[in-house]
Amino acid sequence: MARGADETSARLRVSVWNRRQALLRFLGRLWRVIAFRDAPGRLPATARGQVEQEAAVQRLARESGASVPVVVFAGIADGSAVFAEESIPGPCLAEVPPDDLDDAALERLWRQLEVLHAARVAHGKPDDHHVIVTDHAVSFVGFETATAAMRDRQGARDVAELLAATAAIVGPDRAVAAAHGVLGPRLGDALPYIQPTGLSGWTHDAFGGRSDLDQHLERLRATAQQALDADTEPPRSLYRVHPRTLLMAIGTLVAIATLLSRIGSPTEFWRTIRNADWLLVFAAFMLGMLRDAVYGVTFLGNVPMRIPIWPSIELQIAMAFSHLAVPVASDTAIQVRFLQRNGVDIPAAIATGGVLSAVTEIGVQIGVFVFAVWRSPDNLDFGHVDTGNLAVAIAVTVFVIAVVAAVVFGVQRVRQLVLAPVRHALRTVWQAMRSPARVALLFLGNVVAQLITSTSLLVCLHAYGATANFWTVVAISTGVGLVASVVPLPGGGTVVSAIGLAGLLVAVGVPHATAGAAVLTYQLVHTYLPVIPGWFATNDLVRKRLL
Repeated sequence: MARGADETSARLRVSVWNRRQALLRFLGRLWRVIAFRDAPGRLPATARGQVEQEAAVQRLARESGASVPVVVFAGIADGSAVFAEESIPGPCLAEVPPDDLDDAALERLWRQLEVLHAARVAHGKPDDHHVIVTDHAVSFVGFETATAAMRDRQGARDVAELLAATAAIVGPDRAVAAAHGVLGPRLGDALPYIQPTGLSGWTHDAFGGRSDLDQHLERLRATAQQALDADTEPPRSLYRVHPRTLLMAIGTLVAIATLLSRIGSPTEFWRTIRNADWLLVFAAFMLGMLRDAVYGVTFLGNVPMRIPIWPSIELQIAMAFSHLAVPVASDTAIQVRFLQRNGVDIPAAIATGGVLSAVTEIGVQIGVFVFAVWRSPDNLDFGHVDTGNLAVAIAVTVFVIAVVAAVVFGVQRVRQLVLAPVRHALRTVWQAMRSPARVALLFLGNVVAQLITSTSLLVCLHAYGATANFWTVVAISTGVGLVASVVPLPGGGTVVSAIGLAGLLVAVGVPHATAGAAVLTYQLVHTYLPVIPGWFATNDLVRKRLL
Protein backbone atom coordinates (compact mmCIF):
# COMPACT_ATOMS: atom_id res chain seq x y z
CA MET A 1 0.00 0.00 0.00
CA ALA A 2 1.24 3.50 -0.80
CA ARG A 3 0.08 7.09 -0.85
CA GLY A 4 0.49 9.59 -3.68
CA ALA A 5 -1.25 12.35 -5.61
CA ASP A 6 -2.85 12.67 -9.02
CA GLU A 7 -2.79 15.70 -11.39
CA THR A 8 -5.38 17.53 -9.32
CA SER A 9 -3.21 17.17 -6.21
CA ALA A 10 -5.78 14.92 -4.57
CA ARG A 11 -4.20 12.51 -2.11
CA LEU A 12 -4.46 8.92 -3.24
CA ARG A 13 -4.39 5.61 -1.44
CA VAL A 14 -2.87 2.98 -3.72
CA SER A 15 -2.83 -0.80 -3.18
CA VAL A 16 -0.72 -3.10 -5.36
CA TRP A 17 -1.28 -6.86 -5.48
CA ASN A 18 0.88 -9.40 -7.26
CA ARG A 19 -0.23 -12.91 -8.15
CA ARG A 20 1.15 -14.52 -4.99
CA GLN A 21 -0.60 -12.03 -2.71
CA ALA A 22 -3.84 -12.42 -4.63
CA LEU A 23 -3.61 -16.21 -4.33
CA LEU A 24 -3.05 -15.96 -0.57
CA ARG A 25 -6.09 -13.68 -0.24
CA PHE A 26 -8.15 -16.13 -2.26
CA LEU A 27 -7.01 -19.12 -0.21
CA GLY A 28 -7.76 -17.24 3.00
CA ARG A 29 -11.27 -16.49 1.78
CA LEU A 30 -11.69 -20.09 0.61
CA TRP A 31 -10.74 -21.36 4.06
CA ARG A 32 -13.34 -19.11 5.66
CA VAL A 33 -15.98 -20.39 3.24
CA ILE A 34 -15.08 -23.98 4.20
CA ALA A 35 -14.69 -23.45 7.95
CA PHE A 36 -17.29 -20.79 8.79
CA ARG A 37 -20.96 -20.28 8.27
CA ASP A 38 -21.89 -16.91 6.76
CA ALA A 39 -18.39 -16.48 5.37
CA PRO A 40 -17.58 -13.48 3.15
CA GLY A 41 -18.95 -13.65 -0.37
CA ARG A 42 -17.30 -14.55 -3.65
CA LEU A 43 -13.69 -13.51 -4.19
CA PRO A 44 -12.10 -13.95 -7.65
CA ALA A 45 -8.91 -16.01 -7.73
CA THR A 46 -6.98 -13.50 -9.87
CA ALA A 47 -5.48 -10.24 -8.65
CA ARG A 48 -7.24 -8.30 -11.42
CA GLY A 49 -10.59 -9.81 -10.56
CA GLN A 50 -10.13 -8.94 -6.90
CA VAL A 51 -9.39 -5.23 -7.40
CA GLU A 52 -12.13 -4.92 -10.02
CA GLN A 53 -14.67 -6.45 -7.64
CA GLU A 54 -13.57 -4.14 -4.82
CA ALA A 55 -13.96 -1.16 -7.15
CA ALA A 56 -17.40 -2.30 -8.34
CA VAL A 57 -18.75 -2.72 -4.79
CA GLN A 58 -17.27 0.60 -3.65
CA ARG A 59 -18.74 2.47 -6.63
CA LEU A 60 -22.13 0.91 -5.93
CA ALA A 61 -21.91 2.12 -2.33
CA ARG A 62 -20.97 5.65 -3.41
CA GLU A 63 -23.73 5.85 -6.02
CA SER A 64 -26.19 4.87 -3.27
CA GLY A 65 -25.23 7.93 -1.24
CA ALA A 66 -22.73 6.40 1.20
CA SER A 67 -19.67 8.40 2.21
CA VAL A 68 -16.86 6.28 0.75
CA PRO A 69 -13.67 7.16 -1.17
CA VAL A 70 -13.80 7.84 -4.91
CA VAL A 71 -12.26 5.02 -6.95
CA VAL A 72 -9.64 6.44 -9.34
CA PHE A 73 -8.27 3.28 -10.94
CA ALA A 74 -8.69 -0.49 -10.69
CA GLY A 75 -6.85 -2.77 -13.09
CA ILE A 76 -3.45 -4.03 -14.24
CA ALA A 77 -0.32 -1.85 -14.37
CA ASP A 78 3.20 -3.18 -14.98
CA GLY A 79 2.03 -6.74 -14.39
CA SER A 80 0.48 -6.08 -10.98
CA ALA A 81 -3.10 -5.38 -9.96
CA VAL A 82 -3.48 -1.77 -8.80
CA PHE A 83 -6.32 -0.24 -6.82
CA ALA A 84 -6.24 3.55 -6.38
CA GLU A 85 -8.76 5.70 -4.53
CA GLU A 86 -8.91 9.21 -3.18
CA SER A 87 -7.73 9.31 0.42
CA ILE A 88 -10.23 10.82 2.87
CA PRO A 89 -8.40 13.13 5.32
CA GLY A 90 -9.00 12.51 8.98
CA PRO A 91 -8.20 10.02 11.74
CA CYS A 92 -9.61 6.51 11.83
CA LEU A 93 -12.05 5.64 14.59
CA ALA A 94 -9.32 3.94 16.64
CA GLU A 95 -7.37 7.22 16.83
CA VAL A 96 -10.28 9.35 18.04
CA PRO A 97 -10.29 10.00 21.83
CA PRO A 98 -13.53 8.77 23.45
CA ASP A 99 -14.38 12.30 24.66
CA ASP A 100 -14.23 13.61 21.06
CA LEU A 101 -16.66 10.96 19.81
CA ASP A 102 -19.98 12.54 20.70
CA ASP A 103 -23.44 11.04 20.26
CA ALA A 104 -23.98 12.94 17.00
CA ALA A 105 -20.88 11.32 15.49
CA LEU A 106 -22.07 7.87 16.61
CA GLU A 107 -25.46 8.50 15.04
CA ARG A 108 -23.83 9.57 11.75
CA LEU A 109 -21.79 6.38 11.84
CA TRP A 110 -24.87 4.18 12.13
CA ARG A 111 -26.71 6.22 9.47
CA GLN A 112 -23.84 5.57 7.06
CA LEU A 113 -24.03 1.82 7.75
CA GLU A 114 -27.78 2.01 7.09
CA VAL A 115 -27.09 3.60 3.69
CA LEU A 116 -24.70 0.78 2.80
CA HIS A 117 -27.18 -1.89 3.84
CA ALA A 118 -30.01 -0.17 1.99
CA ALA A 119 -27.90 -0.66 -1.17
CA ARG A 120 -27.46 -4.35 -0.17
CA VAL A 121 -23.73 -3.81 0.42
CA ALA A 122 -22.11 -5.60 3.36
CA HIS A 123 -18.80 -4.03 4.35
CA GLY A 124 -17.41 -7.19 5.98
CA LYS A 125 -15.09 -5.44 8.47
CA PRO A 126 -16.59 -2.16 9.75
CA ASP A 127 -14.15 -2.05 12.69
CA ASP A 128 -12.32 0.93 14.18
CA HIS A 129 -9.60 0.84 11.47
CA HIS A 130 -12.06 1.04 8.57
CA VAL A 131 -13.98 4.15 9.66
CA ILE A 132 -12.71 7.71 9.06
CA VAL A 133 -14.12 10.39 11.39
CA THR A 134 -14.06 14.11 10.56
CA ASP A 135 -15.79 17.08 12.15
CA HIS A 136 -19.04 16.71 10.23
CA ALA A 137 -18.84 13.35 8.46
CA VAL A 138 -18.13 9.68 8.92
CA SER A 139 -16.82 7.53 6.05
CA PHE A 140 -16.20 3.82 5.51
CA VAL A 141 -12.98 2.73 3.83
CA GLY A 142 -11.32 -0.60 3.00
CA PHE A 143 -13.84 -2.55 0.93
CA GLU A 144 -11.52 -5.56 0.37
CA THR A 145 -13.98 -7.93 2.06
CA ALA A 146 -17.16 -6.10 1.00
CA THR A 147 -19.98 -7.94 -0.73
CA ALA A 148 -22.83 -6.82 -2.96
CA ALA A 149 -26.20 -8.62 -2.91
CA MET A 150 -25.94 -8.74 0.89
CA ARG A 151 -27.69 -11.45 2.82
CA ASP A 152 -29.43 -10.54 6.08
CA ARG A 153 -26.92 -12.49 8.16
CA GLN A 154 -24.02 -10.59 6.59
CA GLY A 155 -25.73 -7.35 7.52
CA ALA A 156 -26.20 -8.59 11.08
CA ARG A 157 -22.49 -9.39 11.32
CA ASP A 158 -21.68 -5.85 10.11
CA VAL A 159 -23.84 -4.46 12.91
CA ALA A 160 -22.20 -6.76 15.48
CA GLU A 161 -18.71 -5.68 14.38
CA LEU A 162 -19.49 -1.96 14.46
CA LEU A 163 -21.32 -2.22 17.78
CA ALA A 164 -18.38 -4.02 19.39
CA ALA A 165 -15.86 -1.59 17.85
CA THR A 166 -17.69 1.47 19.20
CA ALA A 167 -18.32 -0.19 22.59
CA ALA A 168 -14.58 -0.73 23.00
CA ILE A 169 -14.10 3.06 22.63
CA VAL A 170 -17.09 4.73 24.30
CA GLY A 171 -18.38 1.89 26.47
CA PRO A 172 -21.35 -0.45 25.99
CA ASP A 173 -24.02 1.95 27.26
CA ARG A 174 -23.34 4.75 24.75
CA ALA A 175 -22.62 2.32 21.93
CA VAL A 176 -25.87 0.42 22.43
CA ALA A 177 -27.90 3.63 22.85
CA ALA A 178 -26.58 5.01 19.53
CA ALA A 179 -27.15 1.75 17.64
CA HIS A 180 -30.62 1.21 19.10
CA GLY A 181 -31.61 4.79 18.32
CA VAL A 182 -30.98 4.18 14.59
CA LEU A 183 -31.69 0.47 14.14
CA GLY A 184 -34.41 -0.11 16.71
CA PRO A 185 -35.46 -3.78 17.14
CA ARG A 186 -33.19 -4.84 14.26
CA LEU A 187 -30.28 -4.54 16.68
CA GLY A 188 -31.39 -7.86 18.16
CA ASP A 189 -30.49 -9.70 14.93
CA ALA A 190 -26.82 -8.87 15.49
CA LEU A 191 -26.49 -10.07 19.09
CA PRO A 192 -25.87 -13.78 18.26
CA TYR A 193 -22.79 -12.65 16.28
CA ILE A 194 -21.21 -10.69 19.13
CA GLN A 195 -18.58 -13.30 19.95
CA PRO A 196 -14.82 -13.54 19.41
CA THR A 197 -15.11 -15.67 16.28
CA GLY A 198 -17.41 -13.13 14.62
CA LEU A 199 -15.17 -10.10 15.23
CA SER A 200 -11.99 -8.88 13.57
CA GLY A 201 -8.57 -8.85 15.20
CA TRP A 202 -8.67 -5.05 15.37
CA THR A 203 -11.78 -5.26 17.55
CA HIS A 204 -10.11 -7.86 19.77
CA ASP A 205 -7.19 -5.45 20.25
CA ALA A 206 -9.55 -2.54 20.97
CA PHE A 207 -10.89 -4.48 23.96
CA GLY A 208 -7.35 -5.13 25.21
CA GLY A 209 -6.74 -8.55 23.70
CA ARG A 210 -8.22 -12.00 24.02
CA SER A 211 -7.80 -12.49 27.78
CA ASP A 212 -10.89 -10.55 28.96
CA LEU A 213 -12.72 -10.40 25.64
CA ASP A 214 -15.47 -12.85 26.61
CA GLN A 215 -16.41 -10.79 29.67
CA HIS A 216 -16.51 -7.55 27.64
CA LEU A 217 -18.73 -9.10 24.99
CA GLU A 218 -21.02 -10.68 27.55
CA ARG A 219 -21.53 -7.28 29.14
CA LEU A 220 -22.20 -5.74 25.72
CA ARG A 221 -24.82 -8.39 24.90
CA ALA A 222 -26.48 -7.90 28.30
CA THR A 223 -26.62 -4.12 27.77
CA ALA A 224 -28.19 -4.56 24.33
CA GLN A 225 -30.76 -7.05 25.63
CA GLN A 226 -31.73 -4.61 28.34
CA ALA A 227 -32.17 -1.84 25.76
CA LEU A 228 -34.27 -4.10 23.54
CA ASP A 229 -36.31 -5.34 26.54
CA ALA A 230 -36.69 -8.72 24.88
CA ASP A 231 -35.04 -12.12 24.85
CA THR A 232 -32.60 -12.61 21.98
CA GLU A 233 -30.91 -15.62 20.50
CA PRO A 234 -27.82 -16.90 22.34
CA PRO A 235 -24.47 -16.74 20.50
CA ARG A 236 -24.61 -19.22 17.65
CA SER A 237 -21.81 -21.42 16.40
CA LEU A 238 -20.15 -19.72 13.45
CA TYR A 239 -18.02 -22.74 12.61
CA ARG A 240 -19.01 -24.98 9.76
CA VAL A 241 -15.96 -27.13 10.54
CA HIS A 242 -14.62 -26.54 14.04
CA PRO A 243 -10.80 -26.63 14.36
CA ARG A 244 -11.09 -29.25 17.12
CA THR A 245 -13.18 -31.44 14.82
CA LEU A 246 -10.62 -31.02 12.05
CA LEU A 247 -7.76 -31.94 14.40
CA MET A 248 -9.69 -34.99 15.60
CA ALA A 249 -10.20 -36.10 11.99
CA ILE A 250 -6.51 -35.63 11.19
CA GLY A 251 -5.55 -37.45 14.38
CA THR A 252 -7.89 -40.32 13.47
CA LEU A 253 -6.27 -40.67 10.05
CA VAL A 254 -2.79 -40.63 11.59
CA ALA A 255 -3.82 -43.24 14.16
CA ILE A 256 -5.29 -45.52 11.48
CA ALA A 257 -2.17 -45.14 9.32
CA THR A 258 0.08 -45.93 12.31
CA LEU A 259 -1.99 -49.00 13.17
CA LEU A 260 -1.87 -50.33 9.61
CA SER A 261 1.89 -49.76 9.39
CA ARG A 262 2.42 -51.77 12.59
CA ILE A 263 0.19 -54.67 11.51
CA GLY A 264 1.84 -55.08 8.12
CA SER A 265 0.20 -57.73 5.96
CA PRO A 266 -3.36 -58.43 7.23
CA THR A 267 -3.10 -62.04 5.95
CA GLU A 268 0.12 -62.63 7.88
CA PHE A 269 -1.34 -60.97 10.95
CA TRP A 270 -4.41 -63.21 10.88
CA ARG A 271 -2.31 -66.34 10.34
CA THR A 272 -0.31 -65.44 13.46
CA ILE A 273 -3.17 -64.92 15.88
CA ARG A 274 -5.92 -67.24 14.57
CA ASN A 275 -4.97 -70.02 17.02
CA ALA A 276 -5.27 -67.79 20.07
CA ASP A 277 -7.75 -68.40 22.88
CA TRP A 278 -9.97 -65.41 22.16
CA LEU A 279 -11.61 -65.47 25.57
CA LEU A 280 -8.19 -64.91 27.13
CA VAL A 281 -7.40 -62.20 24.54
CA PHE A 282 -10.61 -60.44 25.55
CA ALA A 283 -9.63 -60.83 29.21
CA ALA A 284 -6.26 -59.19 28.43
CA PHE A 285 -8.08 -56.30 26.73
CA MET A 286 -10.37 -55.84 29.74
CA LEU A 287 -7.33 -55.84 32.02
CA GLY A 288 -5.96 -53.00 29.89
CA MET A 289 -9.18 -51.04 30.38
CA LEU A 290 -9.05 -51.80 34.11
CA ARG A 291 -5.50 -50.43 34.14
CA ASP A 292 -6.79 -47.15 32.62
CA ALA A 293 -9.48 -46.99 35.31
CA VAL A 294 -6.83 -47.47 38.02
CA TYR A 295 -4.68 -44.76 36.42
CA GLY A 296 -7.74 -42.49 36.37
CA VAL A 297 -8.25 -42.92 40.12
CA THR A 298 -4.50 -42.58 40.70
CA PHE A 299 -4.44 -39.31 38.74
CA LEU A 300 -6.66 -37.75 41.39
CA GLY A 301 -3.64 -37.87 43.69
CA ASN A 302 -1.92 -35.36 41.40
CA VAL A 303 -4.77 -32.87 41.50
CA PRO A 304 -4.77 -30.13 44.16
CA MET A 305 -8.57 -29.93 44.03
CA ARG A 306 -11.55 -32.27 43.92
CA ILE A 307 -12.68 -33.41 40.49
CA PRO A 308 -15.15 -36.21 39.60
CA ILE A 309 -13.67 -39.69 39.18
CA TRP A 310 -15.32 -40.56 35.86
CA PRO A 311 -13.84 -37.63 33.84
CA SER A 312 -10.42 -38.56 35.24
CA ILE A 313 -10.90 -42.16 34.05
CA GLU A 314 -12.12 -40.88 30.68
CA LEU A 315 -8.94 -38.82 30.44
CA GLN A 316 -6.77 -41.93 30.79
CA ILE A 317 -8.84 -43.77 28.17
CA ALA A 318 -8.60 -40.76 25.84
CA MET A 319 -4.82 -40.79 26.14
CA ALA A 320 -4.70 -44.07 24.19
CA PHE A 321 -6.01 -42.20 21.16
CA SER A 322 -3.86 -39.09 21.63
CA HIS A 323 -0.71 -41.13 22.17
CA LEU A 324 -1.15 -43.08 18.95
CA ALA A 325 -2.18 -40.02 16.89
CA VAL A 326 0.49 -37.69 18.37
CA PRO A 327 3.14 -39.89 20.01
CA VAL A 328 5.48 -37.15 21.25
CA ALA A 329 4.53 -35.57 24.62
CA SER A 330 0.80 -36.08 24.00
CA ASP A 331 0.11 -37.63 27.42
CA THR A 332 1.53 -34.66 29.31
CA ALA A 333 -0.18 -32.14 27.03
CA ILE A 334 -3.63 -33.69 27.35
CA GLN A 335 -3.33 -34.01 31.14
CA VAL A 336 -2.23 -30.39 31.51
CA ARG A 337 -5.11 -29.22 29.30
CA PHE A 338 -7.57 -31.30 31.34
CA LEU A 339 -6.36 -29.71 34.58
CA GLN A 340 -6.58 -26.22 33.06
CA ARG A 341 -10.18 -26.86 32.08
CA ASN A 342 -10.87 -27.90 35.67
CA GLY A 343 -9.60 -24.58 37.02
CA VAL A 344 -5.94 -25.37 37.76
CA ASP A 345 -3.57 -22.58 36.69
CA ILE A 346 -0.90 -23.33 34.08
CA PRO A 347 2.17 -23.67 36.37
CA ALA A 348 0.30 -25.99 38.74
CA ALA A 349 -1.17 -27.97 35.84
CA ILE A 350 2.27 -28.52 34.31
CA ALA A 351 3.72 -29.45 37.70
CA THR A 352 1.01 -31.96 38.59
CA GLY A 353 -0.19 -33.20 35.21
CA GLY A 354 3.28 -33.33 33.70
CA VAL A 355 6.15 -33.47 36.18
CA LEU A 356 4.56 -35.08 39.25
CA SER A 357 2.56 -37.63 37.27
CA ALA A 358 5.53 -38.70 35.12
CA VAL A 359 8.07 -38.76 37.95
CA THR A 360 5.76 -40.77 40.20
CA GLU A 361 5.00 -43.31 37.50
CA ILE A 362 8.68 -43.75 36.58
CA GLY A 363 9.68 -43.98 40.24
CA VAL A 364 7.10 -46.70 40.87
CA GLN A 365 8.21 -48.57 37.73
CA ILE A 366 11.79 -48.61 39.00
CA GLY A 367 10.70 -49.87 42.42
CA VAL A 368 8.45 -52.57 40.97
CA PHE A 369 11.20 -53.60 38.54
CA VAL A 370 13.82 -53.98 41.30
CA PHE A 371 11.41 -55.96 43.50
CA ALA A 372 10.36 -58.21 40.60
CA VAL A 373 13.97 -58.94 39.60
CA TRP A 374 14.67 -59.89 43.21
CA ARG A 375 11.63 -62.21 43.32
CA SER A 376 12.11 -63.75 39.87
CA PRO A 377 13.76 -67.20 39.69
CA ASP A 378 15.12 -66.47 36.19
CA ASN A 379 18.29 -64.66 35.19
CA LEU A 380 17.33 -61.63 33.11
CA ASP A 381 19.68 -59.78 30.77
CA PHE A 382 18.28 -56.44 29.53
CA GLY A 383 21.46 -55.59 27.66
CA HIS A 384 20.05 -57.07 24.45
CA VAL A 385 17.13 -54.62 24.29
CA ASP A 386 17.84 -52.55 21.17
CA THR A 387 17.50 -48.84 21.97
CA GLY A 388 19.06 -47.54 18.75
CA ASN A 389 20.54 -44.07 19.25
CA LEU A 390 19.15 -43.73 22.76
CA ALA A 391 22.49 -42.57 24.22
CA VAL A 392 22.74 -39.84 21.58
CA ALA A 393 19.15 -38.77 22.25
CA ILE A 394 19.81 -38.56 26.00
CA ALA A 395 22.97 -36.51 25.39
CA VAL A 396 21.05 -34.11 23.15
CA THR A 397 18.31 -33.81 25.77
CA VAL A 398 20.86 -33.02 28.49
CA PHE A 399 22.49 -30.44 26.22
CA VAL A 400 19.14 -28.74 25.50
CA ILE A 401 18.31 -28.66 29.21
CA ALA A 402 21.70 -27.10 29.93
CA VAL A 403 21.20 -24.42 27.26
CA VAL A 404 17.71 -23.60 28.55
CA ALA A 405 19.02 -23.39 32.12
CA ALA A 406 21.83 -21.09 31.00
CA VAL A 407 19.36 -18.78 29.25
CA VAL A 408 16.96 -18.76 32.20
CA PHE A 409 19.61 -17.98 34.80
CA GLY A 410 21.75 -15.77 32.56
CA VAL A 411 19.11 -13.41 31.17
CA GLN A 412 17.45 -11.34 33.87
CA ARG A 413 14.20 -10.71 31.99
CA VAL A 414 13.76 -14.39 31.19
CA ARG A 415 14.65 -15.31 34.77
CA GLN A 416 11.95 -12.99 36.10
CA LEU A 417 9.36 -14.49 33.75
CA VAL A 418 10.29 -18.12 34.44
CA LEU A 419 11.26 -18.39 38.09
CA ALA A 420 7.93 -17.22 39.57
CA PRO A 421 5.87 -19.91 37.78
CA VAL A 422 8.55 -22.50 38.62
CA ARG A 423 8.37 -21.62 42.32
CA HIS A 424 4.58 -21.85 42.17
CA ALA A 425 4.84 -25.25 40.47
CA LEU A 426 7.31 -26.54 43.07
CA ARG A 427 5.00 -25.41 45.87
CA THR A 428 2.19 -27.35 44.22
CA VAL A 429 4.32 -30.50 44.06
CA TRP A 430 5.44 -30.04 47.67
CA GLN A 431 1.83 -29.71 48.84
CA ALA A 432 1.02 -32.97 47.08
CA MET A 433 3.96 -34.77 48.67
CA ARG A 434 2.99 -33.49 52.14
CA SER A 435 -0.41 -35.17 51.95
CA PRO A 436 -0.19 -38.84 53.07
CA ALA A 437 -3.47 -39.68 51.34
CA ARG A 438 -2.34 -38.24 47.98
CA VAL A 439 1.07 -39.90 48.23
CA ALA A 440 -0.53 -43.26 49.03
CA LEU A 441 -2.96 -42.87 46.14
CA LEU A 442 -0.16 -41.96 43.74
CA PHE A 443 2.20 -44.78 44.67
CA LEU A 444 -0.25 -47.59 45.42
CA GLY A 445 -2.31 -46.78 42.35
CA ASN A 446 0.74 -46.92 40.09
CA VAL A 447 1.87 -50.20 41.68
CA VAL A 448 -1.54 -51.77 41.02
CA ALA A 449 -1.54 -50.45 37.45
CA GLN A 450 1.93 -51.93 36.78
CA LEU A 451 0.87 -55.32 38.15
CA ILE A 452 -2.29 -55.28 36.03
CA THR A 453 -0.22 -54.51 32.93
CA SER A 454 2.11 -57.42 33.64
CA THR A 455 -0.84 -59.73 34.33
CA SER A 456 -2.27 -58.82 30.94
CA LEU A 457 1.00 -59.85 29.25
CA LEU A 458 0.92 -63.13 31.16
CA VAL A 459 -2.68 -63.72 30.02
CA CYS A 460 -1.57 -63.16 26.41
CA LEU A 461 1.06 -65.87 26.89
CA HIS A 462 -1.60 -68.22 28.24
CA ALA A 463 -3.75 -67.44 25.19
CA TYR A 464 -1.12 -69.27 23.08
CA GLY A 465 -0.57 -72.14 25.53
CA ALA A 466 2.67 -70.78 27.07
CA THR A 467 3.45 -69.58 30.58
CA ALA A 468 6.19 -67.98 32.66
CA ASN A 469 6.84 -67.05 36.25
CA PHE A 470 4.67 -64.09 37.31
CA TRP A 471 7.52 -62.03 38.78
CA THR A 472 9.64 -62.75 35.71
CA VAL A 473 6.88 -61.32 33.52
CA VAL A 474 6.55 -58.32 35.86
CA ALA A 475 10.30 -57.65 35.62
CA ILE A 476 10.27 -57.98 31.82
CA SER A 477 7.18 -55.80 31.38
CA THR A 478 8.31 -52.95 33.66
CA GLY A 479 11.96 -53.09 32.57
CA VAL A 480 11.19 -52.92 28.88
CA GLY A 481 8.53 -50.30 29.58
CA LEU A 482 11.11 -48.11 31.32
CA VAL A 483 13.48 -48.31 28.35
CA ALA A 484 10.70 -47.74 25.80
CA SER A 485 9.32 -44.71 27.67
CA VAL A 486 12.52 -42.69 27.12
CA VAL A 487 12.76 -43.34 23.37
CA PRO A 488 12.09 -39.84 21.93
CA LEU A 489 11.02 -40.94 18.44
CA PRO A 490 7.38 -41.21 17.29
CA GLY A 491 6.47 -44.90 17.44
CA GLY A 492 9.95 -45.78 18.71
CA GLY A 493 8.68 -46.80 22.13
CA THR A 494 6.26 -49.28 20.62
CA VAL A 495 8.96 -50.82 18.45
CA VAL A 496 11.44 -51.11 21.34
CA SER A 497 8.73 -52.56 23.56
CA ALA A 498 7.72 -55.22 21.03
CA ILE A 499 11.29 -56.29 20.22
CA GLY A 500 12.42 -56.21 23.85
CA LEU A 501 9.45 -58.15 25.19
CA ALA A 502 9.72 -60.86 22.53
CA GLY A 503 13.49 -61.24 23.00
CA LEU A 504 13.33 -61.49 26.79
CA LEU A 505 10.43 -63.95 26.74
CA VAL A 506 12.44 -66.18 24.40
CA ALA A 507 15.38 -65.86 26.80
CA VAL A 508 13.30 -67.33 29.67
CA GLY A 509 12.15 -70.33 27.65
CA VAL A 510 9.11 -69.21 25.62
CA PRO A 511 9.25 -70.51 22.01
CA HIS A 512 10.00 -67.88 19.35
CA ALA A 513 6.68 -68.17 17.50
CA THR A 514 4.66 -68.11 20.72
CA ALA A 515 6.59 -65.15 22.12
CA GLY A 516 6.10 -63.18 18.90
CA ALA A 517 2.36 -63.94 18.73
CA ALA A 518 1.83 -63.17 22.44
CA VAL A 519 3.69 -59.84 22.21
CA LEU A 520 1.82 -58.86 19.04
CA THR A 521 -1.48 -59.66 20.74
CA TYR A 522 -0.39 -57.74 23.83
CA GLN A 523 0.43 -54.68 21.68
CA LEU A 524 -2.92 -55.03 19.95
CA VAL A 525 -5.02 -55.14 23.14
CA HIS A 526 -2.96 -52.53 25.02
CA THR A 527 -1.92 -50.03 22.35
CA TYR A 528 -4.22 -50.25 19.34
CA LEU A 529 -7.67 -51.53 20.34
CA PRO A 530 -7.94 -48.97 23.22
CA VAL A 531 -7.76 -46.28 20.52
CA ILE A 532 -11.42 -47.01 19.72
CA PRO A 533 -12.83 -46.22 23.18
CA GLY A 534 -10.14 -43.53 23.41
CA TRP A 535 -11.60 -41.76 20.38
CA PHE A 536 -15.07 -41.72 21.95
CA ALA A 537 -13.66 -40.60 25.32
CA THR A 538 -11.78 -37.73 23.65
CA ASN A 539 -14.93 -36.56 21.87
CA ASP A 540 -16.93 -36.77 25.08
CA LEU A 541 -14.38 -34.72 27.01
CA VAL A 542 -14.32 -32.12 24.22
CA ARG A 543 -18.11 -32.00 24.26
CA LYS A 544 -18.04 -31.44 28.03
CA ARG A 545 -15.43 -28.67 27.48
CA LEU A 546 -12.86 -30.57 29.56
CA LEU A 547 -10.30 -30.64 26.73
